[in-house]
Order: sequence, then C-alpha cells, then structure tokens
Amino acid sequence: MVAAGFGLAIPAYSADVFKPGKGDQVKLGQRAAAEIRKKEKVLPSSDERVRTLRRVASRLLAQMDGNTKDPWQYSFDVIDNKQVNAFALPGGPTFFFTGLLDRLSTEDQLAGVLAHELTHVRREHWAYAYRDQQQRALGLNLLLIFTRANNTMGGIASIANDLLFTLPFSRKHELEADNQGMDMMLQAGYNPNGIKEVFEILARTSGGGKPPEFLSTHPNDKARIQRLSDRISKMGKTFAPQTPLPWARVQG
Repeated sequence: MVAAGFGLAIPAYSADVFKPGKGDQVKLGQRAAAEIRKKEKVLPSSDERVRTLRRVASRLLAQMDGNTKDPWQYSFDVIDNKQVNAFALPGGPTFFFTGLLDRLSTEDQLAGVLAHELTHVRREHWAYAYRDQQQRALGLNLLLIFTRANNTMGGIASIANDLLFTLPFSRKHELEADNQGMDMMLQAGYNPNGIKEVFEILARTSGGGKPPEFLSTHPNDKARIQRLSDRISKMGKTFAPQTPLPWARVQG
C-alpha cells in the first residue's frame, strides 16, 4: 500500500515507527535503573520492606498471562526517601519510596499500587506516550515522517533518563492501569478495595495542598475513586480481609 504525493509513490508508514520496541524499552529501563541505584539510597535485600515488596510482586506476576515472547526484566527495590512515590520504568524495573510505603497499612494496598504500575509496563504505556509525543513534535508532516521513518528515534541512547519519569500517561492508559491492575489483584487473591483505599489515603495526605508525587503522575479525583468503588460494588462479592503489613503502625 502506498501514499501518493507529487507524482511519487511514498511507502505508507506506520505510526509505530516512533514507538520504541520491547527490547529498546528494556534497555532504557535497565539504564535508568542502574543510574537510580547509584544516586539513591536503595535498601538491601534483607530489609523487611524489600522482602515484602518482592513477595507481593511475585504473587502478582504468577497470575500474568505467560507470554514467553515478552522480554520484560522485572526488579523490585525500595528507596529510603520520604517522597510519596512509586514508579515502574519501561521494561520492568520498579521502585517504591519509603515515604509511600509508610502510608500503606495492608499488603492489598501495596498489591494495588504494584498491579497498577505493572500494567503500565505490560501494556507499554510509556512507549506509546513517547510515540505520541514524537508525532506531535513532528506535526505529522508526511515528508519529514518519511525521511525519519528508517531512523526511528535516532537510537535509544538519545533518550534522556529524565524523559522516562516526566512523560505523562494518557487518561486512557491510566484507566487501563486501574482496571487491569484490579483484575490482576483479583486473580492473585487480593482484596480490590486495597487500590481504592490507596487513592483515598493519598487524597487525604494532600490536604488540598501540593499532591504527593504518586498523585502528581497518576491523576486523582473523586470521579476516579467513585469509579473504582462502583466497579467493586458491581462484583457483588465478599472479599477476604486485607492482610496488615508487618511494619504498619496501629491506627488509634
């Protein structure tokens, strides 16, 4: 199939020429993760919070469809920092800050955040966001797209690590992460109220001021919490009680 212009036959391009492939996503994520481990205070594997994070992550990963063609290289680390944040890099490296873990009280809440972030990785949301950004930057100029189509991204080395953290996901991708993350929780036997409670906790934490880091990259509003509540209600099920985190403070 060709697109004709000025009497020339120009091969039709796919929008995905601007999307980093799975292998490139893994390389980008591994590169950024290595830099994080050099700069941040990453807790040792013996720390109870790291052990718990990895145990919950393993339980979730065991429920994923086994697509042996996927190259994802998952890893799970905790950064000793009061920042209220968690994120998954392209390709699988996932980091939680102690500032967020300190606000969670159950494994189900932890599983909710993890499942949400893992969905971003599995569904390649960062790569699609990058593709869309590149298309907007080019203004969809056909000739420019054609001349750059065979040199996608100019090589992944040209992508700064900062772009892996600052490129926002679309509302469509956030909705997908909410829904499929909840499905992953259910398949692993977690109480889906956990993820709803996370957003409620963080909404209270913001107190109307600057939102926690996690909420600044994951838009939070009453409609989102209500949507999660409605979905849980429509299931018409009684779920097992949530499992307290070993370090959670007893609430008075």
